[in-house]
Amino acid sequence: MRKILSGKPIGLAVGLAFAVLLVGCDGMGPADRTQPSPDAEAMQREVDAALVIPNLSERFIALGATLSGLTAENAPGAGAAYAENIIIVRGCEVRPFASAWGKLDPAAAIDFALNLQRHGSQRRREAISEVVASWAAIGEGKDAMDFLATLAPGSEDQRVVARNLATGLAGLGNWDGAIRVLGGIPDGEPRDMLLFKVYRELLRTEPDGIRNFVDSIPVDAPNNLKAKAFARSLALLASLNPDYAREWFQKHMLTDYATGEAIKNILDGLVIQDPSEAVRWLASVPPSAARDDGLRDAAYRWLKGNPGDAYEYLRPELHKAEFAPAIFPFAQFMILQDPKDAVDWARRVPHPVERYKVLTQALIKWGRIDRKAVIQWVRETPEVDEAVRKEVVKALKIEPHELT
Repeated sequence: MRKILSGKPIGLAVGLAFAVLLVGCDGMGPADRTQPSPDAEAMQREVDAALVIPNLSERFIALGATLSGLTAENAPGAGAAYAENIIIVRGCEVRPFASAWGKLDPAAAIDFALNLQRHGSQRRREAISEVVASWAAIGEGKDAMDFLATLAPGSEDQRVVARNLATGLAGLGNWDGAIRVLGGIPDGEPRDMLLFKVYRELLRTEPDGIRNFVDSIPVDAPNNLKAKAFARSLALLASLNPDYAREWFQKHMLTDYATGEAIKNILDGLVIQDPSEAVRWLASVPPSAARDDGLRDAAYRWLKGNPGDAYEYLRPELHKAEFAPAIFPFAQFMILQDPKDAVDWARRVPHPVERYKVLTQALIKWGRIDRKAVIQWVRETPEVDEAVRKEVVKALKIEPHELT
């Protein structure tokens, strides 16, 4: 369990945070304070003096020593110094301070962060982020969540607070709180990006952290959270361990949220890494547009990467309905192997646009090898699409009398 620090140890933690940033200064760090912590005015003067030290390492040492005496009472003085010098303050200088103040007095710290000059600046966002991350650890994040509810929906401040609150709560194991925050954010790209940040934090906690977190999201969570969280987690897990992701997906395969984007995301990883396994697995997945797209892509990649094995496996399976999407890439493959055979396969392609494309290509390829045979085929196959007939006649320069 993470402990909530208070009083003088907070300041020492800040000093140590600055100390670890030093390069080539082993053994150097903030000195322990033997005197009472300064009041707010004195703290402001000391921090102000430290922030303008030109040398970076010396500045870190001075800030660490000064802030080792940070308390809830004098933190506003330090905050005033940071605010006045914000134009020259670096992120690595403001983050430890904001984090420490957030542990001491989060309400005052967030007020400081929100009121920093240069609204929208990187330093302001960094300060808010650190305060919120500290606040998430206090009282199970309840006050921080209540504060989030006061911010204007869609505003930059709301996005920054929500992002860091969700990741902070998730990293602390407060999944209910993180889910509450995530469920309050509209479905869309910003929340998709936030989900990945949450998953990154969960990877620090336990091997099955992402899977268990997503499983804990209620099916009726607002703003399509369950389906989107499941889909986005599969995209990440499939890139890390396709077998693990596929095993988890299969446990949810018959649910309403394990369709569409979820299938596409898991296939993006599996199809690239092992198209043969993807083809075999997809045959067991319930029909959907995403499944069909995945099967088509996997068959194409397998035929391209290992044509011998792919041909031997696919050809006897293509009469089955579940393999219909694979006929198109198989027919394309056969154009180079045996264009006459490819014509027969092309006529079985389910999708009209794909059928037109591959049938036209196969007939033209065959015609350049055996023009008379194709003329005879066109003559004896009146049911062929007129668009295909016109394209072939044009490409092979077939005269009208040759078709009579």
